[in-house]
Amino acid sequence: MYNPKNQVPNEEEIRTQNAKKLNKMNMDKMLPVLPKKTPWQEAVEMLLTNNLEKDVKITIGKKVFECHSCVLRTFCELFTGTLRPGNNVSLPEDKVTADAFDIAYNWMINSNSNCQRGKLLDLLLAAQYLCATKLLQSVVGALNDERYFSNVDALSCFAEACSKGIDSVAELMINRFGKTFLVLVSSEEYRELDVHELCSLLGSDLLGVHTEVEVFYAALMWVLTDYQERKMHLRRVLKMVRFELMPSLVLLNFGERLNELMPDAVDLMFFLLHLAVINSQARSSMPLAKDGLRHRIYIRDPKCPYLHLLENRTEELSATLFRDYIVSLEDDYEPFQARITEVIEGEAAQ
Repeated sequence: MYNPKNQVPNEEEIRTQNAKKLNKMNMDKMLPVLPKKTPWQEAVEMLLTNNLEKDVKITIGKKVFECHSCVLRTFCELFTGTLRPGNNVSLPEDKVTADAFDIAYNWMINSNSNCQRGKLLDLLLAAQYLCATKLLQSVVGALNDERYFSNVDALSCFAEACSKGIDSVAELMINRFGKTFLVLVSSEEYRELDVHELCSLLGSDLLGVHTEVEVFYAALMWVLTDYQERKMHLRRVLKMVRFELMPSLVLLNFGERLNELMPDAVDLMFFLLHLAVINSQARSSMPLAKDGLRHRIYIRDPKCPYLHLLENRTEELSATLFRDYIVSLEDDYEPFQARITEVIEGEAAQ
């Protein structure tokens, strides 16, 4: 089970902030996320600042940076053996933004460096392009540091990573908040995911749920947030739900309840009935071990109001029960994270 680090000071502040109605991440907040340098590095910094002239120019878009070539060669493998005093180098703006380079260079020459949370991913991309290994490690460490990044922040970061195509960071963020997925379902961040981001999320093995039924309802909740605009994505979204993990009786009961959720669910009802038949046939010929099925991270929350249904009455788990439970978790983040336990696949309700 994922436990928060017991770090002080600020532990109580972090607990309080994470429990507050899942406020959106302050993208402009400055954070001391980059490490302090050693006394030796500080001495080098002083030498550079006071004695050495800036001898190269780095151009990004319309912005020109005057820099020390020795600094760039030291921290960036991209410039090792190639950058010479007097060089004027242009960097592609789509790989390194001017703001990100400014932050990166300040990190190289200053003892203490801050970075806005909203610019961390741009800084990461810049570090990758510059082959600045130590900076890259620092940024990844900041993204994974609970002192600065709550799990709600991680969801926003996940969405941004998806939009920028940074799959490794997207996976890192899911690993951060995966077990608390149910808390995040009612958040504004979840509702504002685009369809690509949502499908990447719902397709993950790292989501913490009691049953796959919750993933189904979470998918429908996203669609219903803006039904007229999102109904075209319904089938694509539902492909991320692992209906093969549900008993056929559950799928049959979904059909009866869909009128509670959306006005024109006839097509979806037929789709679910078809799945129920297919799954029933597949289960009849499937080995008892169910080898090859991809599962989620199954959890148990002792305060879940439908916990008693998970053993053999999962079909009675309605959308209303799920919605009420999700809403109740909005102000319950830290207690939820502390009380949930992980169960093995064989013990989890399907």
